[in-house]
Amino acid sequence: MTDPRIEASYAYATDDVEIGTIEVRHPAILSETGDEGVIRIAAVDVPPSELEQEPYFQARLEADAPMDAGEIVNFVRGKISIERPEKSTSGVPQAVLRVQNVDARIGQAFELVADSGQPAECTVRVFTEATRLSGLPDVLSGLELIDPEISLVEVSVRAQGPDVVNFPLHRQRYDRRFPLLSY
Repeated sequence: MTDPRIEASYAYATDDVEIGTIEVRHPAILSETGDEGVIRIAAVDVPPSELEQEPYFQARLEADAPMDAGEIVNFVRGKISIERPEKSTSGVPQAVLRVQNVDARIGQAFELVADSGQPAECTVRVFTEATRLSGLPDVLSGLELIDPEISLVEVSVRAQGPDVVNFPLHRQRYDRRFPLLSY
């Protein structure tokens, strides 16, 4: 018999479980209605029997989300892993996103994105079980997906943030206000 205090701890902890999600946006991805679509995957690794009963993870997006702002949306459950970028003082840091055991539709969508030659936009969100319907996830947006590798069981892509070092600052010049930065 399990100690009731341990059971209570487990019950409380399930609300604080973090669920990472990936949202990929690209014109080559089409929804069921033929509109420009999106791929949404949640890192909820469950047994196949539970996946058949409940294939989606539902959560409310933030009020300023790029698509479906403030709405409750479905994320396909899948196994997601993220390799953080190495620390570097040169270049744009790149993380590697791996999605395993995806269904054929998601694999085909990633193939369309890869064949298009255009970069895909990506948002990574982290929800907790307790607050997934509040619309207040932790959000990392502005990522661009490049170099996809697609196999029968896994999709692997590199995600990079914007190259802020090389952004042009139009109509702004360094002047006397910034004497050490002028040239």
